[in-house]
Amino acid sequence: MKFSRHLAVAGVLSSLVTALTVGAPAATSQTSQTSQRSPAPSPADVRPYSHEGEQQALLDEQVPQSAMPRGKSTGVISPIDTSGFHLRLDTSDRERVLALERHHRQLRPASLTKWLHTHSRPAVHLPHCPTKVPLRGADGFCWKHKSADDLGWAYVPQGLTGSGEAHPRTGRWNGRRIVATSWASSYDHPSAPPAKGKGPWAGAKEIDHFMRVSFTDVTSPARPRYRSALLVVPRRDGSGFKALHGHADTLSWYGNHLFLYSSERLHVFDLRHLWATNAATSRVGVSRGRVSANWQSAALPQVAQYSFVGSDGCGSRPEEAPCFSGASIDHTSASSPALVTVEKGSSTSRVVRWPLSPRTHLLHQEHDGTVQAQGGYRVPLAGPQGVVQRGDRFFFSATCPGARRTFGEPYCLYRGSSGGHVDTWSRTPAAAENLFYWPSTGRLWVANESPYRGYVRPHPELNGRVVYNVRLPRG
Repeated sequence: MKFSRHLAVAGVLSSLVTALTVGAPAATSQTSQTSQRSPAPSPADVRPYSHEGEQQALLDEQVPQSAMPRGKSTGVISPIDTSGFHLRLDTSDRERVLALERHHRQLRPASLTKWLHTHSRPAVHLPHCPTKVPLRGADGFCWKHKSADDLGWAYVPQGLTGSGEAHPRTGRWNGRRIVATSWASSYDHPSAPPAKGKGPWAGAKEIDHFMRVSFTDVTSPARPRYRSALLVVPRRDGSGFKALHGHADTLSWYGNHLFLYSSERLHVFDLRHLWATNAATSRVGVSRGRVSANWQSAALPQVAQYSFVGSDGCGSRPEEAPCFSGASIDHTSASSPALVTVEKGSSTSRVVRWPLSPRTHLLHQEHDGTVQAQGGYRVPLAGPQGVVQRGDRFFFSATCPGARRTFGEPYCLYRGSSGGHVDTWSRTPAAAENLFYWPSTGRLWVANESPYRGYVRPHPELNGRVVYNVRLPRG
């Protein structure tokens, strides 16, 4: 779940509001993933969940959506001035990563695809998942049935991307179709501090201790498999590496690089530097020839990071670059692709385009070494968690109009065009997070974080963690 220091939210809605009906239920298909070693499932995987603490934590998460008469926003998507929005690149970690690989033979890079197909975990194809997706022709997967990934709170899904973003023409990485999901550790992770006060979510803002990425091979949609890697950063003294802390808010993939936004930094990882572990322990680093990554089967080190130019970082004021709650890559123009980001505003939100370089597969730098935003929009939508832009068309995930502010409420998908209104498209499973578009297949991918199943009303069928894809609507 994402928290912003600039987000102002209203009080909890006290009255029951009839949920907006959009879209039509349809049969769904699923795609499975593969997972890594993770902490043993805790009692939270099987016991009934208590909602009291979760709802309190989500006061800073679920932004109420304004009413949309006839499913259409009152405002329109309009351009904004982004001339003052800049990022600056720091590549000092790349040399530290190379030095570690020279010094420790155990850190010689592993092939992502070979590693992924070693001791991977089976995911569940969408038709066999208890969560239903109310969009015709949906396909995808849910995580290993009854595992901590499926039902637990050790880690919570956040960002979403795939090899379709990385290589839009073929959609493949070394011949395989791969989906990548970022996760943030949560209250049930062994590293989380004891809860203060009532409920397991007390102090929830203080538990972003670990981040990981799960890579799922969906080349055969009916038989997906996945593994996970801990996100780490090399120590500045050259002694090894440590866990990179944060919330893993967004995830995008371009060429060899993964871009992950967290804690007002855009972190960069190079998939040519993946370190397989040879020790299943809670430790992180290299000790006596043993490589550990807090129970994960690999470590993926940061090689660079971008920070906002300016003393205040990102924020919600017009003159501040917006923080990122969702991100994806727009490949509409092959010569000028862009990383498209969205903030989680309290009534309207800003979308910003950051130019990418097809040569370096990093953000395009100006002569002064900074990255200049190349345009943006104000969107009449509160609290979007995901964004996709295709030319002048936009797609978002956010709370539904009139939804109660309680955990387990269905989210909605939205669509709109520059200069036009935002329309509700369909309900989507609860607590939807990031989106991304797969150009070679013409399909939108969606992930959510809610593990609850079977008893949350008014739509229990829309609860449970799932990753799915659907063809974009025309017009």
